[in-house]
Amino acid sequence: MSKKLQEIDILIADLNAALESHYKWLVEVFRYISVRDREPPEIISDSAHSLCRFGGWINNYLSQPTGDKGFAQAVYQCHEETHRVCRELVLSLTAGNARLELFDTFTAALQTFIQAINAWQRHLLQLRSGYDALTGLPLRRILDESFTTQLQAETEEHLYVLIMDVDHFKNVNDKWGHLKGDAVLRALALKLQECTRNYEPSYRFGGEEFITILKARNDRDACHAGLRINKAISEHQIKLDADSLSITVTSGLTRVHHGESLHRVLERADTAMYRGKRSGRNRCMFVDQGLNVQQVS
Repeated sequence: MSKKLQEIDILIADLNAALESHYKWLVEVFRYISVRDREPPEIISDSAHSLCRFGGWINNYLSQPTGDKGFAQAVYQCHEETHRVCRELVLSLTAGNARLELFDTFTAALQTFIQAINAWQRHLLQLRSGYDALTGLPLRRILDESFTTQLQAETEEHLYVLIMDVDHFKNVNDKWGHLKGDAVLRALALKLQECTRNYEPSYRFGGEEFITILKARNDRDACHAGLRINKAISEHQIKLDADSLSITVTSGLTRVHHGESLHRVLERADTAMYRGKRSGRNRCMFVDQGLNVQQVS
């Protein structure tokens, strides 16, 4: 499973734990109002929203660099308001001066808090559906959605697209079976993540095709990177129980130019890759904007 997929799963689990902890918190509220055998600070303190278990977690989450601060901030605000209204309600009840309107206010605040968490969870589940269950890599949809942003974020390094296809993968399935064929694809996904920098994402394009977004100062450096990835894959021994095998890929590499659509870039890289397939496989082919294709060596 990829690191990103693990992060999404952990976040979903944390949000579920948040709801569970607040069910327990409600029981503590009822107990304090009914028995008053203790004074839990998370109920009557001015900092109640920071003192509870979930408050500590959401504060820590917001202090870190993340890509979904909008959802987190909305949950934080709803959580703070829920504790504020609860504190007012508890103090009015324990003082023997119950303000009935606070029951409705508290109910509304609690519902809004739960809705904010549910909205965040729906977003995360939708995001998770964009990842391949077999390899843990993001799928084409994630690339479609992020391509423009990646291009705009280009600095001194240019963006390049490397599309790869496993050579003779049908033979792997025929000889070893589909389950071990799946294991080969998982191993390839892991190798791609090892071969690239953490800001150069890889995607499962479909079947035995993969895409990696590379960053390089010029075409020469990008070609070196593409060739290095091809070589690392071909030299890697994939363990299949007591057996092992190696695979090769044929790849097409091209630079992304400003104003180009992802479809046009992929079409160009795909042309280079199939030129490599026809000329012998196990090679990286570079294609420029004028559709001039050459083998990287």
